[in-house]
Amino acid sequence: MCVLHSRWTDKVNDPILQLAHRLFGYQSLRPGQREAIESVRRGRDTLVVMSTGAGKSAIFELAGKLLGGPAVVISPLIALQRDQVAALKARGHLVAVALNSAETSRERREILDHDTTGAGPRPDFVFLGPEQVANREVLKWLSDLRPAMVAVDEAHLISRWGPDFRPEYLRIASAVEAMGRPIVLALTATAAPSVRDEIVQRLAMRDPAVIVRAFGRPNIDLSSHSYFTDDAHKTKVVAADAVQAANNQGHGIVYAATHKRVERLATELTRLGVRAGGYHAGLNGVIRAETEQRFRAGDLDVVVATIAFGMGLDKPDIRWVFHADVSNSLDEYYQEFGRAGRDGGHADAVLYFRADDLRLPRMYASSIGPSESALTAVADALATTERPATLADIAQRTQLSRSRTDVTATVFADVGGLVIDADGHVNVVGDLNGAVSRATALVRERRVIERSRTETMGTYAEIVGCRWQFVLEYFGEPADGPCGHCDNDKRAAIDMDDSSPNHPFPRGSRVRHAAFGVGKVIGYAGPGILLDFDRVGYKRLDVRLVMERDLLEMADEQP
Repeated sequence: MCVLHSRWTDKVNDPILQLAHRLFGYQSLRPGQREAIESVRRGRDTLVVMSTGAGKSAIFELAGKLLGGPAVVISPLIALQRDQVAALKARGHLVAVALNSAETSRERREILDHDTTGAGPRPDFVFLGPEQVANREVLKWLSDLRPAMVAVDEAHLISRWGPDFRPEYLRIASAVEAMGRPIVLALTATAAPSVRDEIVQRLAMRDPAVIVRAFGRPNIDLSSHSYFTDDAHKTKVVAADAVQAANNQGHGIVYAATHKRVERLATELTRLGVRAGGYHAGLNGVIRAETEQRFRAGDLDVVVATIAFGMGLDKPDIRWVFHADVSNSLDEYYQEFGRAGRDGGHADAVLYFRADDLRLPRMYASSIGPSESALTAVADALATTERPATLADIAQRTQLSRSRTDVTATVFADVGGLVIDADGHVNVVGDLNGAVSRATALVRERRVIERSRTETMGTYAEIVGCRWQFVLEYFGEPADGPCGHCDNDKRAAIDMDDSSPNHPFPRGSRVRHAAFGVGKVIGYAGPGILLDFDRVGYKRLDVRLVMERDLLEMADEQP
């Protein structure tokens, strides 16, 4: 249920609010919802970046109905799809179906046999797993259905070859064209400016409206602890703090980087009398599902988990999220701690940090993307294929895994060496030998950028200024000054200097650095200026040094 954030003087003549009330019982709309719905209603592609729990599902539900045609919703979360279909059907006057790997053959056949000629009931909403857009039968059915809108949920998964990267998302743009090019609505809870640009580009969005709202979560207190003598000491402190938080505050999540750490902490918490369960990709799927269900139902106080846990989790009363290990980037950290306090009540997000913790994220950043040998193998396979190839063909010929094949082909597509159709067919469009060298250079560049995202996480952990201000500026949302509810602000450790006019370059402007090249000014946090450089990613520079040494100048190209 949406809470009141805006006042409407004439609800009777407000078609969006009327529909929201009639179909879903909403009495009001949250910040950003109306702008997004009206943008789609006017026929404009729209990217919506709103924090977890800010009501993104209401946007595609209302926009889809206002457009008057079927709405296709692409989501990677099968459980969430089931919940959304059930909720829409419960309204009594909406037809919603889901196509994903969990459907039985009979259920799938019943859906695909829906009459698309108008003689039978057409679905109002079709929920798809992203892998379904590569299925010819499904794509043909969608094309006949002629949807008015395609909504892409968790759109950040299309970006940067990160840990949650979903190669199947890359075929959505081709699938949208095959459906007759309906309006595209992309939704995500976390996307820094560079990630937004990539979402727009990879989904082939046309002059999209970009709506960014509600990154600030004033009900969540941020803090970081970094006083540990060694790793064993840190683990002991995390366990002790988690016991205290579970006893005094309620349900919480402890995130850890490895399966071993998850199991060790879950065992220790259980020994200390806390109802705790472990969750990681190495556990049986039945065990994982049972752990999540018990946590939802309140039968577990704490889940100790890797990042495999939490996406789509609908539990509003999580009171705290602890990170026993550092996340790979601030984007991921924000999404993970954002699972706390969805009911608006007070919550805590605590990072337990040692400088050595960056070793694994740095190693990951340095190995992200395909190797040169994988690029060469795929190029050789394409060069010797006599018929149109598919990604499955290439995987078989190269003996690479399907996921590795998809990522490698994606890099070739990024440098203009080939085109990947919605159904997974690959068409070579350039010189493959030249494409290998260009792709290798692109991988190196991306690894530098990923490394910068990792280093930014380290900067957040050790910053002496306002943590929320740093987070907001990272995501390109202006901060009005110290938040007052992070550990540094509470200690009033330094003069934040946020009211100073000493901000020499406007937010969003393009600047040039002698060593780092051209980049964009993201914002200012305390005495630092945060920048996103095209070649090397994120850097935080001291404003005083920038001015004293003329380290930056305005670039010729400006937005």
